Amino acid sequence: MAKRKTYTARFELDKNGYWSVVTEVGSGKAAISDGQTLPKARRRIRQSIALLLDVDENSFDICEDVNLPRKAMTRLRRYQGAQQKLRQDSEEAAQAERAAAQVLAELGISRRDTGDLLGLSGARIQQVLNES
Repeated sequence: MAKRKTYTARFELDKNGYWSVVTEVGSGKAAISDGQTLPKARRRIRQSIALLLDVDENSFDICEDVNLPRKAMTRLRRYQGAQQKLRQDSEEAAQAERAAAQVLAELGISRRDTGDLLGLSGARIQQVLNES
């Protein structure tokens, strides 16, 4: 199976609040589009690339490069990093929850008491144990 081509779309917010998008597609060609919202700009640049290359809109991937003022980019990256950490911490918590529920169940502790110890309902403990 052939590897899908990926194009980098550079998004910039203009002075009127519209997103302008430029994507170089090779051979000195560039797809250019815009949109009042990010979803609209994304849809339009995908259409523009597909028309320029005469290919199906779903036959390639787009990597987004959003260019905002430095302060906004710093805050955005900080938020994205915090979200990634939250996802990792949530997965670790779920694994710890399963492990604790399993060991307490192996000790013969009731679902209700296990839930009380873990701050969960007995029904949730049952779900956790069924997921393992």
